[in-house]
Amino acid sequence: MAKNDRPPLTAYRAAFALALAAVGGFVDVFGYLSLNHVFTATMSGNTVLIAVHAEAGDRSAALLHAYAVAMFVAGLLVSGVAIELGLRYRFRRILAVALAVEAGCLAALAWQGPDQRSLLSLVALAAFSMGLQNISLRTAGVLSVFTTHVTGTLTRLGEQFVACAFAIAARLGRRRAKDDGPAPLAALGQAGFAASLWLAFLAGGGTAGAVLPNWGFASLGLPIAVLLVIAGFQLIAPVVPAPG
Repeated sequence: MAKNDRPPLTAYRAAFALALAAVGGFVDVFGYLSLNHVFTATMSGNTVLIAVHAEAGDRSAALLHAYAVAMFVAGLLVSGVAIELGLRYRFRRILAVALAVEAGCLAALAWQGPDQRSLLSLVALAAFSMGLQNISLRTAGVLSVFTTHVTGTLTRLGEQFVACAFAIAARLGRRRAKDDGPAPLAALGQAGFAASLWLAFLAGGGTAGAVLPNWGFASLGLPIAVLLVIAGFQLIAPVVPAPG
């Protein structure tokens, strides 16, 4: 399969990434507020809390956060293997299937949630769905970004601003050829995209915090709808590259 480390950033691809980042922020805040302060998308937070609770002697809380990490990794592995196999067998709409499965996990979470019958099953559904999403765009060769956490996004924002500044300085110092002019703008565009991903994640999280008190678990209908719309677009006009 031929996949680029940095697939081209088009408006179509960027729109998917921004929408999925909003879904990631929504589900992460939803999980934190509804599932015993477990992060369902941001595994750095869970990793820190494993150490905090373990040090405090709260074994059950530490194990719950470790369980969320394990379910997230399971989602990564399942999605990564499924998409890789789908592309190898020239099934270019495999990303649509992965997003539909993610929507199904969130629908199951919304259906089980009000009864709170099993916290472990709720955490598993949420974290597994975020693992599915996190690796999907990269494995499918759509974009080289993650959409369930923003630490790397902010890092890329800083990298691209620095690259833009040095490119401008080099051009002003006449150390670059005239035909290299677009480089600063390209770096600035990448920085803008990274900032947009961060804002989308923040907006998704803010939306979850706003609607959860009134809608409860039914608020998961919002990210489910977004996922199904994206999956529908992927069925009609998939952006997954054909295997080479």
